Amino acid sequence: MATSATTLNAKQINAGTREILGKTSQLTQVLRQFETLYSEKLASCDGLTVEAWMSAMGVERFTVTKQNGKVQKKGYTPGTIRKGWNTAMQTEGEKGKMCVFKNIPAKYKDEDGTVYRVFTPEEAAKIDGKCVSRFMLSEIADDKWTVAIILRGLKQGRDYKKYNDKSVESDIAWKKMEDLCIIRIAEKDGKEVREIVNIEKSEVYF
Repeated sequence: MATSATTLNAKQINAGTREILGKTSQLTQVLRQFETLYSEKLASCDGLTVEAWMSAMGVERFTVTKQNGKVQKKGYTPGTIRKGWNTAMQTEGEKGKMCVFKNIPAKYKDEDGTVYRVFTPEEAAKIDGKCVSRFMLSEIADDKWTVAIILRGLKQGRDYKKYNDKSVESDIAWKKMEDLCIIRIAEKDGKEVREIVNIEKSEVYF
């Protein structure tokens, strides 16, 4: 293993890992992965190239017009991705965020700041119960982009009604829920036990 004059402590290793992941997950960085793929043919799409497929999805490469009038193609940019993004999946404002539909788990924070997943009593009674969630639009954080998220967003935007209808149904189901609870792990007689604690719906967030 290569050695280095710099010794990192555990805190620096963890913090550095998070920071590097954040920097490499910026949209501009993620889009660089397409740079060697423009002319790659997609066998599943009758040989359509990646560039042609993205164009069909509403995303064009950035172009620059030179002094001689020749147009030169560059890569994809956040701006060209935004143009292909369904406007209904973008927050308002000049610096509005692009969003994707996904399941967001319900959460509850107690007085000590501990965050818990939320369950219905029926699901909490199970060892592997499913927590409460809502299918809804969620902003994509600046440092959470991936190629998969880009493609998911473009796909959802093309079939917006389907995903929006699912979101509306999920919201209706959430409004009908009444009894909610969390699961705490407590120690009793030297053993860990599951405690099901009822909570107020008004204190739940997504």
